[in-house]
Amino acid sequence: MPGKIIVWTSNYLIYTNRFSKQHLKRTRDDDKTMTLCESPDEKASPVKVTAYRKAIDNLENDRKWLSDSAIGKRIGLYKLSGELGKGNFSQVKTGFHELTKERVAIKILDKTKLTAKAKKMLSREISVMESIHHQNIIRLFEVIETYTKYYLVMEHAAAGELFKKLITEGKMHESEAKTIFAQLVLAVQHLHDRSIVHRDIKAENVFLSSRGVAKLGDFGFSIKVSSDEKLETFCGSPPYAAPELFLDQRYVGRPVDVWSLGVLLFFMTTATMPFLGESMASLRQSILSGKIITPTWMTQPLENLIVSMLNTSSSDRLRIDQVLKSEWLKEASAYQNRFNNNAVYGHWCAFPSTSSVDVTDIELNARRALEALGISKVMLDEHGPRGSRSNIVATYRIVVHRLLQQRRLMGQPTTMSVNKPKKTKSRLCAIT
Repeated sequence: MPGKIIVWTSNYLIYTNRFSKQHLKRTRDDDKTMTLCESPDEKASPVKVTAYRKAIDNLENDRKWLSDSAIGKRIGLYKLSGELGKGNFSQVKTGFHELTKERVAIKILDKTKLTAKAKKMLSREISVMESIHHQNIIRLFEVIETYTKYYLVMEHAAAGELFKKLITEGKMHESEAKTIFAQLVLAVQHLHDRSIVHRDIKAENVFLSSRGVAKLGDFGFSIKVSSDEKLETFCGSPPYAAPELFLDQRYVGRPVDVWSLGVLLFFMTTATMPFLGESMASLRQSILSGKIITPTWMTQPLENLIVSMLNTSSSDRLRIDQVLKSEWLKEASAYQNRFNNNAVYGHWCAFPSTSSVDVTDIELNARRALEALGISKVMLDEHGPRGSRSNIVATYRIVVHRLLQQRRLMGQPTTMSVNKPKKTKSRLCAIT
């Protein structure tokens, strides 16, 4: 009569047929699997507990994980760490993904403090970030919702906000500013080509990686519009706002982004704002006048670009493609375009491919890595439609993101060092 074999794992007990206890022999194969066998010669096949399965079980049963979750030190598969920033309705913390050990940024929003308008903005932000995928735009990995909070798990930029860099180090040398600004313009072009306007471009919403890659983030005010559609909501930070926003008139979205980029470029290269004011009324008057004073040391190509981007007439303002072709920027933008070449560095695939024909080499490597973690093709196919609401899709996105970063890092040439002028303390408008 066949014996009864019991297989122990860290969380599961599997029973087969009957067998008396005195014939059982316990062996330990590894830290993750324990097997009770009939005899040394007739061992049962051990049941492996994958890294994914173990993590999910820890979420439900592990005392330490449950305790950390209760006191706000963990959410889902992420261990929370220090604070990166704080806003009116949210705070951003560093997180570490349990399976990949990838560092992420987690935006936490308190539901009880969100107005109806803020909830609409959040929904729009998630929708836009799900639809756009670009090397110079912060990527969304996962959205977790609890009874009291929303958690947006995003790509982490190790060097932090461009704003903090400017106020601590002062103005950038033109060559450094050109490299960063070209990336931002390409990001905005990517948005405009997809009928999306950002409407809140400013130094605080630009993030830098440790390798000098610039990332545009915070899409709470972004909106999808047709080319000639008029908008009427005043959005963004007043010092970066275009003149048409102060005229209580309907406006076209794309020129507003170009204006904000012009203000940002001036700030990056001078450590001060082009339009200043001690009150909203004086700031409004300064912006409507359109008068800017460029320093004598600024090169002519840079001055020409800034003046053309800060044209008070939205119809005469440069378009984003014209900014890329400007004398000051065209060389840097051409390089960044090559660096962002998906054919060379691989495509960002936010959703697992459903057809084997569409699978890229990056995705193939990602799938192998996921298999090792215990996430199979069947699981990916099942969870794919859930997008950012699935921790399986989130793990997939994090692995793909890491592979793309590694490939680009290998192909990125060493940048030449330049002699930077003495830094000057930044001078900002009193209105923020």
